[in-house]
Amino acid sequence: MKLHLLTFLLLGMLALIISSPAKSGVGSFLLNSALKVFHPIKSVKNISYGEQTWQKLNVYPQKNNQNAPVVFFIYGGGWSKGSKEQYHFVADGLSRLGYMVVIADYIKYPEGRYPTFIEDIALATAWVKQNIKAYGGNAEQILLAGHSAGAHTGALLVTDHQYLAAVDLSPVDFLGFVGLSGPYNFTPKAPQYIKTFGQENFESMKVNNHVQGAEPPIKLIHGRGDQTVGLFNFDTFRNKLQASGHNVITKLYDEDIGHVDTVLKIHPWFAGEVDVAVEIDVFFKSLINATTVSN
Repeated sequence: MKLHLLTFLLLGMLALIISSPAKSGVGSFLLNSALKVFHPIKSVKNISYGEQTWQKLNVYPQKNNQNAPVVFFIYGGGWSKGSKEQYHFVADGLSRLGYMVVIADYIKYPEGRYPTFIEDIALATAWVKQNIKAYGGNAEQILLAGHSAGAHTGALLVTDHQYLAAVDLSPVDFLGFVGLSGPYNFTPKAPQYIKTFGQENFESMKVNNHVQGAEPPIKLIHGRGDQTVGLFNFDTFRNKLQASGHNVITKLYDEDIGHVDTVLKIHPWFAGEVDVAVEIDVFFKSLINATTVSN
């Protein structure tokens, strides 16, 4: 009983800390440390996908599945912070549903400016496509997913084909894309974001300017309570996809779901009635099943 109470208190503290952007590093460290004790999962860490020191990724294989579907998760952090280690909880949450998970680091501001972080992720996806079978993953069943800035990067990968083409891939090499709380069509106002993207790139950085109607299946998830990324990003991307003939799938949560919630609730410790991992799972399984039927 004392152990259960202690666990409950710990989780409450972690939820409070990780919900604060100023303390998110501390919160994610505590959360991931607790997970490694209570629910250890297999991992292969710091695999190089390129020549640069930051071009490393973690693979979280399924223990008993040599042909597991793969979720390539792109984390956010305003293009200036974050690390793959902070998102161990995402890998844990999705691995419980039978997925292999891959999380890559990428260059960030101020060393990296648009579009270098997108180029890094494109290179990492090429590594996955070419090498994931050796780790027990299915290279024909890869889903791209991203949160916040990571959702922006993922959306550009599947709409602006130049990034994948540069690594000999195309959007059809992936079963689909899930965007969580992405700033798809914002115009930078803060000085840091203006420097990150450059005013000359304000049009090319907007996802809507690249939608052609030939994108892979897309699911967009957002919360009405998001005070970080405006709902217009969700609305405009959805509307553009629909106008192009794309059958985009959407999930819009109520006002009690904010920006961090859409990624935090991938893990069952925080999911409750809003289980984002299940939303991803239902979408991915539908794509896998459709591919199986067509073949």
